[in-house]
Order: sequence, then C-alpha cells, then structure tokens
Amino acid sequence: MNYLKALVLFLLISVVLIYLSGQNAKQQLMMTLAEQLPQVVNPSLNNAIDESQELSRMSHSLLDDLHDITFVSKLPGDLVASLTVTELNLSKIQLSGSDTLNWQFGNHALYASIDSSVHFNYWLVAFWAGAFTAVGLLIDYLFKFIFKLQTNRQKVPIPDLVMTAEDKLSTAIEESRWFDGLKQQGLIKCLTAQQELQLASLKEQQQCWFSIALKQGLNIEQALKAAEADDALCFDLANQQVIIHGVPIRLSKTPLLYYFWYAKRKFEAEAAYLNPPQGKPDHKNGQQLAKLMQQYGGHQKAIRS
Repeated sequence: MNYLKALVLFLLISVVLIYLSGQNAKQQLMMTLAEQLPQVVNPSLNNAIDESQELSRMSHSLLDDLHDITFVSKLPGDLVASLTVTELNLSKIQLSGSDTLNWQFGNHALYASIDSSVHFNYWLVAFWAGAFTAVGLLIDYLFKFIFKLQTNRQKVPIPDLVMTAEDKLSTAIEESRWFDGLKQQGLIKCLTAQQELQLASLKEQQQCWFSIALKQGLNIEQALKAAEADDALCFDLANQQVIIHGVPIRLSKTPLLYYFWYAKRKFEAEAAYLNPPQGKPDHKNGQQLAKLMQQYGGHQKAIRS
C-alpha cells in the first residue's frame, strides 16, 4: 500500500511540474512577444502599400526568427528543454484561440495568433518529482507520529476544559480589541456594549472598511453598516460622489463623470476605450461625454474639450 501511495504521489507531482513549467514557458513567450511584436511590426506597416500582404510576409519571416526561445524558469531546475513557435499569424481581423495578442496601430487594432510546442527534460522532471515525493512521504510520516503521541497522552480532566459562554465571550472581546488604535486616533470616542461585540466579530477586511468609513467622517453606526456591506461601486452623480462598499467619497465633477462613463462602458460589456491618436478626435464618444457633462453640470472647459 505504501508503494502504491508513493507511485501515485510521484505521478501526480510529475504531471503538476510538467504543466506548471509548460505554462510558465508559454507565459514568458507571450509576454516577450507582447512587448516586441509592436516594435517590429508597426514600423514595417508604416511603409507598406498593402497592410494585409505585409502582415502575411512578416508572419513567415518572424516565424523563422522565433525557433530558439530562451527564458528563465521560475521552477527548480530547467525542466523545459526547448520551446518552439510552430505557427504565427498576424492579421487585422480578431483571431480565435487562447494564445492571442492584440495592440493598437493607428486607428485600428492588430492581432497575432501563436502556436507553440514545449519539450521537457524528463530526467529532471523525474528527479524533482522523486525529491518532492520523498518530502511528502516524510511529512505524512511525521504527522502520523505526532498524532500517535497526542492520542497516547493522558487526557486532561473535563472540568479544566469547560468554559462558560460568558468566559468565552469575555476572552474573545479582550483578544479582539483591535479598535483601541482608532480610539487613540480620536476616531472612536465611546462605544456601547453592543457596538463592542459587533466590532469584536468583524473580520480583518471588514475592520479595514470600518476604519476607512470613520476616516471619511461616518459615525459608528454608519461605519459598522459599511464594514458589513457587500462589495459594490455606486455612482451618485446628483450628490457628486461615489459609494464604495457603503462608504461615500466626494469627487470633483470632471473626474467623477469620466469614471462614470468608463464604468458604464464596462457595465454594458463594451470594449476598453483607447484614446484616439493626436489630431484625430473621436467625435462620437466626445459627443456622448459632452452630453453627460452638460446633463450633470460639468465644467464648460471640459465640455468644449
């Protein structure tokens, strides 16, 4: 049975190492190409008569240059022997597939689809899988040994383990007085017993939101509601503020309306907005923004822009 456990653990670790190292290699390849492809392709297209024909030519040319890819592994040892780019397609039309890139060229986007194959140093995979298997079996043995020691100890008398609900509550409050620092800052002046119990039960992230709410000028009850609120972002344009996790934050009109417009595009599942090239204003979206700013009393200078 122990041999079977070791074999299963060895095979599982081997599969995980191969998967992680392969994904790491492909991720580094995509990061490298995302940085270098625009630097190579865009200047060439600037002088091209037919962009589609030039993209096709560059696809074949770049494929020949990308056979030998070097990268630094984030995993122990060089598990990847080589990474080969088997296919590279450049296009002005969006391509399907998981390994795709896109970037901006002029007033339209360019797309790249990359296929690659990874070859592994299987003897290194076997070495590290064996090492991790040995460590895992050792840890499993130690846990069993410690558990056996615990069960053999003399049991503690039951009366010494019994605590009343009042004792537990008192201990929890004493151990959870994380809000004493807020008292020293003058953000909390006095608390009722019920409020102390609520504060003691807050989780770490809720404590952060409670502190933020107090620093934004909310009272104790309002800050407690904000701490227990859901993660949500609301725009209150009439009152010139955003409400984040129940905490209102006042903003200047122009940034507030821009943030609202970007959030509205995201909510309506529109593509991320890219600023137009200099000298080529985006009249359609500009009119939408100007109308929004006029509706909510935006600054005239921002509307004219």
